[in-house]
Amino acid sequence: MVILARIDDRLIHGQVVEGWVNFLKATCIMVADDKIAANPLQRSIMEISVPPGLKVVIGTVKEICAKLREGIPEEERTILLFSNPDDVLRSLKEGLSCSRVNVGGLHFVPGKRKIMDVLAVDETDLAALKEIMDRGIKVEIQTVPSEKPQPLDRVFRLCLGT
Repeated sequence: MVILARIDDRLIHGQVVEGWVNFLKATCIMVADDKIAANPLQRSIMEISVPPGLKVVIGTVKEICAKLREGIPEEERTILLFSNPDDVLRSLKEGLSCSRVNVGGLHFVPGKRKIMDVLAVDETDLAALKEIMDRGIKVEIQTVPSEKPQPLDRVFRLCLGT
């Protein structure tokens, strides 16, 4: 069962491993990212960066969606990670079903507009996030479990006037 679908451009890192995995008692992390899936070095770094006993599955967006369609055991508590909103949207078009998406971090790089400390977006990100929300999926910004989640639509209204 997928217990958290999360957008975080850093994918597997301390907030996920120490915060979310422990809080949610996750047993598996799935990374849906075409670039990481194609890079053996980055895959290896991510696989060894988790505690022993935590299962890690890394694949392209299509591969991860196929695995999810096949089904994962109910007792397997899975965190599903994406590096960007467009990959979430692609997954939804591939049949991913979820009612909520957590945004943990889209950090500033040239070409993006900073909305919050942990949220910088470009037009592609905005369009994908809006389409995700238009599908009735609740999108919330929450970097760690102890933070109060902030609804993305409210942040957009306040910061972007949309």
